Order: sequence, then C-alpha cells, then structure tokens
Amino acid sequence: MTTVKPAIEFPWPIPLGAVFLIADAEGLRLKAYRCPAGVLTCGWGETDGVASTTVWTKEYADQRLCSSLQERAEQVRTLCGVHAPTDNELGAMVSLAYNIGVEGFTNSTVLRAHKAGDHQAASRAFCLWDKARINGVLRTLNGLTARRAAEAALYLTPEEGEGNYKMPQAVSEEKLMKESTIATTGAVSIGTGAVAILGQLGEYATSAGTSVRSVKDFLVDAIGIPSSWFFPIILIVIGAVVIYRRVEQRKQGWA
Repeated sequence: MTTVKPAIEFPWPIPLGAVFLIADAEGLRLKAYRCPAGVLTCGWGETDGVASTTVWTKEYADQRLCSSLQERAEQVRTLCGVHAPTDNELGAMVSLAYNIGVEGFTNSTVLRAHKAGDHQAASRAFCLWDKARINGVLRTLNGLTARRAAEAALYLTPEEGEGNYKMPQAVSEEKLMKESTIATTGAVSIGTGAVAILGQLGEYATSAGTSVRSVKDFLVDAIGIPSSWFFPIILIVIGAVVIYRRVEQRKQGWA
C-alpha cells in the first residue's frame, strides 16, 4: 500500500476513503509505464492520452484523478437511475468503474444487482472482475482480488448516522456440502437419470426373458446408445457437472 495520497483539498465526488482505496490500488507513477495488461498508464492509473514519453507532476496526476472520478461518479449515478446509491456504495462502484471502464460497469452484475435492491448479491459480484489477460492468458491476479474485496466491503459499509452497526459474535458455521441446495439438485438429477435407465434395463430384461448377465452383454455389445436413454444420460451428466463445480467452488472458498 502506497504511503503517498492524493491531495485532500480537491473537490472529490466520493468519500476520501474511496479515493484512497483507488489510489492505494493504482499506485502513483509520474512517468508512463505499461500495466500488467500492457496498457500505457500514468499518474493514478490514468490511461487516456498517455504516450510512452508522458511525464506528469503529482499535482497534475491528482487533478486528472479528481476529474476522472467526477466523470465516473456522474456516470454511475446516471446508470443507477432511481436506485440512488449511498456515498459508500457510490465510492465502491466508482472504484470498480474506474478500473474496468464504464462499458464494463454498465453490463456488470454489480449494477444489475444494485438496481434490483439485492445489496448482498451486488457486493459478491465485485469479485467477478478479478482477472486480466497477461501475455494472452486470462489470469486471476492477487491485486485485483484484493481490490475487489475492498470495494465489496466499502459497498456494504453503512453510512454514519444510520444507527448502530451491530456485529454478532455468534456466527453460524459454514453450510455442509450435503446441505447445499445446488449440490442436492445435482444429486437428484443423477438419481433421476439413473432410475430411468435402470427401469428401462429392467423392462428390457423382463421382455426378453433374459438374466442380468444378458443385460450386461447387451450393454457391452450394443452399437450406440438407445434413443430412450438420451435424456436420462443427459440428466446424469448435468448432475455430475453441477456437483463437481459445487465442490470446486467450496475448495476455492466460494459459497
């Protein structure tokens, strides 16, 4: 985290805490450089009008940041429409828009969830923007992950005067995988498909008057999959994928 801060006397359109969040994440460079994604950058993460020979003073860098944040704040307010954000919500969303661009923010889940009034979903959606393409490869970057977490926390921070911000000290344990609605849905999908296939195998065995051995031989020797098995197999595959992805999400610390 940089110890250098933007000058506080500028007419910042968002809380200073949000300004410093952006400044700490971007860092100050007074000579043009290429960011990890290869974009020419100068000052506090500015990219507009930056050439390889660009050199700024800190005062000019502060002015550019203030001007950019004023523009972003107005754009974010306009996009939120009647769902006016609080100062902290605005600061968090301006930080995101400053980093990913207004077009990205316009199409973001953060904005959609905010406008739907689902603030928990909006805060979680900040973490969807934690990747950048480095040398042609899409990578999750620690710096982006940390910034998104800070923005999400700021977004949920209540305004002063909103009353006591109570923090419970008895917190529920994380939900077990077997209690997960998503994982249960996947298991039901697998079970439904398996029952359908076994039922059809039973019908085949009965009608043909064959033993279980004959059913096995049929499965081994048959060419292709019987058409009546198509949807049950699809259910099994979908269920397996759902459970696998749910387990991987839990391993990575997701919900």
